[in-house]
Amino acid sequence: MGTSYKWPFGDGATWPWNIGPGIETVCNNHGYSNFDASYVWYSIPWNDVKNEVNANRPFVICMLYGGLGSGYQPGQEYGNHCVTCIGYSDGSQDYVFLHDTWDTENHHYIAFGSWWEATAIWVRP
Repeated sequence: MGTSYKWPFGDGATWPWNIGPGIETVCNNHGYSNFDASYVWYSIPWNDVKNEVNANRPFVICMLYGGLGSGYQPGQEYGNHCVTCIGYSDGSQDYVFLHDTWDTENHHYIAFGSWWEATAIWVRP
């Protein structure tokens, strides 16, 4: 997927524009050729989040200056990080439920929109 692993970009980062093609490659390599990854850049509509989750389609959210997720301490904000959205809570404050690679034991949540910008990567059959 184009993840950096050595100098000069040795941060282990995967650029958002490499994630969609990477997902499609993995699907194709395992016999699932009917998937398409598409992007919503910068402003993710809340109704689209709910529609994807309700259709049982988890998706990737890449946050720019993401806020603090549940279960993390101040100083452990998401910052510039991509996570998988697996659910939501619709109420006076909307939340997205996340699976991230920082903590593989627990799921977390973050207030929807607690980032400067975010990109969604939908994976649809």
